[in-house]
Amino acid sequence: MKKVLIISLSFLVCFTIFASIVISTPSTTLYLLNWGEYIDHELVAQFEEEYHCQVIEECVTSSEAMYQKITAGSTSYDVAIPGDYTVHQLYDEGYLVNMAIDDPRYENLNNYKDIFSTQLSDLMATYMVNEEGKEFNSYFMPYFWGAYSMIYTTDKEDVGSTLKSNGFKGLYDRSLFSSDVKIGMYDTARWIVASYLMANDYDPNITSYDGSKEDDLSTEIKNDAIEALQRVKFNEFGNDSLKRDVANGTLDFCFTQLGDFFDALYLVYDESEDDINFDVIVPETTSAFFDSMIIPKTYQNYDLANAFINFMLDPAHAYQNATAIGYSPTLKSVVSLYEEAAENGEYYYGEEGQDRSLTLKDFLAQYPMYLNPLVNSKTVYMFEPKSNQYLTTCETVLNSLA
Repeated sequence: MKKVLIISLSFLVCFTIFASIVISTPSTTLYLLNWGEYIDHELVAQFEEEYHCQVIEECVTSSEAMYQKITAGSTSYDVAIPGDYTVHQLYDEGYLVNMAIDDPRYENLNNYKDIFSTQLSDLMATYMVNEEGKEFNSYFMPYFWGAYSMIYTTDKEDVGSTLKSNGFKGLYDRSLFSSDVKIGMYDTARWIVASYLMANDYDPNITSYDGSKEDDLSTEIKNDAIEALQRVKFNEFGNDSLKRDVANGTLDFCFTQLGDFFDALYLVYDESEDDINFDVIVPETTSAFFDSMIIPKTYQNYDLANAFINFMLDPAHAYQNATAIGYSPTLKSVVSLYEEAAENGEYYYGEEGQDRSLTLKDFLAQYPMYLNPLVNSKTVYMFEPKSNQYLTTCETVLNSLA
């Protein structure tokens, strides 16, 4: 299977112009707001060729940054790919437009109600609803999805078994382990508060221990989270560095998203001859997430935006994108394509006869959570939109360690 090459100086710039230099100027331009290394550039080039256009991508590192850029209105983005709770917030505040779900030119958009995986659709029906309890899923199209997880070393026997027995509690209680462990935590303030709440068997969206959900985090939860952080003393706060540091032995485990594990796995296969000495656990109690393609009200080219989203939802294109990026696909048809490819003997990495290889069938058997991130989970939440006041209090929790 193919994987996007990770480091290319041309993709480290803030804006990326995908269209190759041609004699004639593209008649249309699509502005894409995305995460870094989160789309197959061959697909983008194919789209440009088919639609005689140019795609200009701007990359950010968080959904919160996407929110700020979209609401600022200084750039007319045609398509953006934020996380679920940011999608909800943008919809609530009137920054999204309905997609052309009835336009016969866009077959995949026409079928949007039936194309996504069952578990993901169930989550959308629960969490992605407006104040009247009605779904607004014609305003967003899920792109990739997953669950909050922990990557851990397999070099220490009790780390994996302890995390499997205790879930996120292991993040905040070093006494559960028979030896000293080095723990990493994402430096995203809301994730820290959410992980603390789930570690203590609470819904990550509550603002008070009585289960209420107000505009701001209660003083009691804030102080308890600060105390927990000061007690556990995480060995590292980071983001993409965490998965690499578990893989290279610097950390014993870390809190992360499921896709980070599959990214790290492929990198070790591709860049070294080392044995795979790390694994991943999605706890029985966790929070799911998905990123979605949206059309902000700042768009310049509505037709091209719909064409792009429809193009990326094509089963063959979505399959190619998933194999390139490594995150879990959202489409039922892509899951079927993976299963078919596995039965046909295709490889996740390498080829038959190579010392360094892994069949797709063995990969899916070893990591069933790739096609179904929630296969082992019993209690599943999703992050709900929160006020700026709440997010500021979360930042106070993180900054308490400064």
